[in-house]
Order: sequence, then C-alpha cells, then structure tokens
Amino acid sequence: MDFFTAVYEASVLFVETLSQLRRIYFYRRQIVEQFYSLAVTTLPIASIIAVFLGLGSTVQATYQTSSLTPRYFAANVIFKTLIIEGTPIVLGLVLAGKIGGSLAAEIGSMKISEQIDALQSLSIDPVGFLVMPRVIAGLIMVPIITIYANLVAMFSSFFMSTVILNWITPDEYISGMRMNFKVFEMYFGNIIKPSLCGLIIAFIGSFFGLRAKGGAKGVGIASTTAVVVSAVIVVILDYFTGELLL
Repeated sequence: MDFFTAVYEASVLFVETLSQLRRIYFYRRQIVEQFYSLAVTTLPIASIIAVFLGLGSTVQATYQTSSLTPRYFAANVIFKTLIIEGTPIVLGLVLAGKIGGSLAAEIGSMKISEQIDALQSLSIDPVGFLVMPRVIAGLIMVPIITIYANLVAMFSSFFMSTVILNWITPDEYISGMRMNFKVFEMYFGNIIKPSLCGLIIAFIGSFFGLRAKGGAKGVGIASTTAVVVSAVIVVILDYFTGELLL
C-alpha cells in the first residue's frame, strides 16, 4: 500500500509540476539559480569521472584486443561505448547520489522547519517555487554536463591511446571514430538519455524531500531513499531507452 500511495502522490506532483510550467517566467530567478548551482557543483565531479572513464576504457581495450583485431575497430568500440553507455550511465548514477540526495535534504529540511508552510501562507505555490525550477534545471543542465563529460572522456582516451601508450596512430583512432558513425547515437547519448536522467533525478529528489517527516532523522531517510530510488530508475531507464530507441 505504501508503494502504490507513493506512486499516486508522485503522479499528482508530476502533473502539478507540469501545470506550473505556465509560470516559468515568474520563477525565472529560481530557475537561473538552480542552473548555476547544478553546474558549479557538478562540473568538477563530471571532469574527474570523464577523465578516468576515458583512461580506463582505453586500458581495457588495449588489454582485451589481440594482434588480429584491427586497432581502429577497437577505437570505434571505445567511442561508441563511452558516448552511448559509459559516460551517461555512470554520470547519471553519480548525479543520482549528488543531486538527488542534496535536493531531498534541502527540501526536506525546509519541510521539517515549516518553511514550506510559510511559503503557502504567502500564497506562493511550493511546487512552482521549489520543484519546477529544479526539474527544469535537471532536464537542461544534465545533458550539457554530459556533452562536456563525453568530450573530456574522448580526449583522455585519445591522449592515452596515441601518446602515452602509443598503441594506435591518431589517424587510425579518428578513422575508428568515423566507422559506422550514426548521428542519432550522438543525440541518444548526449541529449535523450541524460535529459530523462536529469528529469528523474531532480523530480525524485524533490518528491522525497516534500514527503520528509520526523525531524532530522526523517530528512536523512528521505535523502537516502531519493538516492536509491533515483539510481534504480536510472538503470531501468537505461535498458528501456536502449531497447526502444537503438
């Protein structure tokens, strides 16, 4: 019963969030603040993850390929794996912990300290003031961060392959990236999947924050639950988007 109740409440909150989009100009300041907050706190983490994803995938490719495997083919596998799967899903799981947990804790603390009740007493809709700006920020900024992370990952992989390991020439690596290139894969790995992940992470974090109760312990429970649920949904979403769109 708790599960179905939570699904119903989440559905109602999502509809209310969509209804608040008509007031997007009114809440423009909150939206810009969330853009800035999400980008500034996430870019350093995304940079570290992207660099070592590129390095790790290159090391694994050089280890698992044999002398009979064309090296440009291995470069193609690295490129497609990072763009379509590696960077978006790893970054999505990390952001589920970083963004989802922080949003749940922030809104949960406001709920426990009755700040949300104060907003309602001032005739300010908490959904439009708190949830909608965070959902829009996740929907827009996570794809931008993913594009940046993919560029960093590919550069680190290229540098490791051609300079440090001297495993492949730059021309062969670029030829591998161009082999069987599909424009839709770039949209899928850089925009479609990250947009859905950002939407889910921001919404789930806000939802469990609004449901927090029971003092500081309740805020901790809400934050932990938001992280776990966001990570699980991101993994499930990764499968269904690949199955339906690729």
